[in-house]
Amino acid sequence: MTLTIAINTLREALRKKTLHVLIGLGLLVMLILPAIPTTDEPDAQVKMMLVIFFQVVVLLCITGVIFLSATSLPCEIEDRTIYGILSKPIARQKVVMGKMLGFALLSAMLLAIFGLLNMVVIQRLASNLPEEYRGIVKARTGFAASQFDIQGKLHHTREGIAWVEGGRAGIARWTFSGLRKNPANKAIFEAEFNLKIESSRGFADTIPLFVSVEDANRHQWKTEVLPARADKPFIVKLGAEGVQENSILHITVFPVHPADYIGVTAKDVKMFSVQKGFVTNYAKAVVVTFLKFLLIVVIAVMGSTYLSAPVSIVSAFVVFLCGHTLEYIKDFSLLIQCHDMHEHALPAMLKKPNTLLVYMDYLLKKPLEWISFVLPDFKRFDSLKFLLKGIDIPLETVGVSFGYTALYAGICLFISAIIFKKREFF
Repeated sequence: MTLTIAINTLREALRKKTLHVLIGLGLLVMLILPAIPTTDEPDAQVKMMLVIFFQVVVLLCITGVIFLSATSLPCEIEDRTIYGILSKPIARQKVVMGKMLGFALLSAMLLAIFGLLNMVVIQRLASNLPEEYRGIVKARTGFAASQFDIQGKLHHTREGIAWVEGGRAGIARWTFSGLRKNPANKAIFEAEFNLKIESSRGFADTIPLFVSVEDANRHQWKTEVLPARADKPFIVKLGAEGVQENSILHITVFPVHPADYIGVTAKDVKMFSVQKGFVTNYAKAVVVTFLKFLLIVVIAVMGSTYLSAPVSIVSAFVVFLCGHTLEYIKDFSLLIQCHDMHEHALPAMLKKPNTLLVYMDYLLKKPLEWISFVLPDFKRFDSLKFLLKGIDIPLETVGVSFGYTALYAGICLFISAIIFKKREFF
């Protein structure tokens, strides 16, 4: 019976004009995006497609799902169509579960259609990208350097950036270890360089760099002279055989010309292992986004079991918006609690307690703590940051998101069943 209610709920939702308008807007946005001019960055259009889908199109879909799920039960109660269902021998919690399942199916359908269209367009755009910009359509696991040092002469340091003079006067070196922990893993490795360059030879947006990758255990190395452009990344591929199980890699870089300089920090060179394709990573991002849909559906249906349609819509949107600003709520609560943390550094005349902050501390601290504890944290479902950097979404992230959604949805379903069971209709 629950599945029957879910299918009927899905059919009713697909007939709504509100959904048709939002789907049309989403399709229109995605179709005109490839024609919009972007910056000179080769991968700018791919990034824009990802951002527009996961922020604009997903927001349009969530808006439609909130409207439909928050008004379904109140409208059926108002139109008295709910009486035909409740007159049958069916538990009321199954009615609530059926509504949630129906709108979950609607969410999955919307994400599948829009996600597939978006992925096809991105794959087509990415096929024309230069190799150094194709990292965005990969699923890479990143490794930071275990050690960073400057050998030889350091020209100067400015704003935390060490500037190395060319012509072997100084050498920047990054050390990586523990890259391949499983010998059966045949992942391809590549090093990504994000260096800052300057030259005393006048305006030069490209300088030659000497790059060496040495395996300290096998005494093997790879050397290249590569052109580096100002604030542009470049990649050195090591292949599957370039990194062994216990390899310790030393990557050294210096400008070839004595009049050139590079600005480096410990984070400017990263090692990546490429194991899975973009499609797999994109699918995981869509799954995490679906969990966000499922969570807001459960919350909206829970509100609709007791509230009227307009109030249910508003409350669902408030929860959704607050769930995205939870970090700011926590920061404000912490600010109130720690308003006197640095009183010892103030003049004596300013050490008197601020009456306004004292009352705010008394009145708002606990409510803010409870709000940040009760509200769902929707920021944990942000998978766009992984895709924009071409980073593989860890399975642990997907698992934690699934567990968080299951726990929260279980609590909301329990509350919804109690409220709906005690509500009088006859």
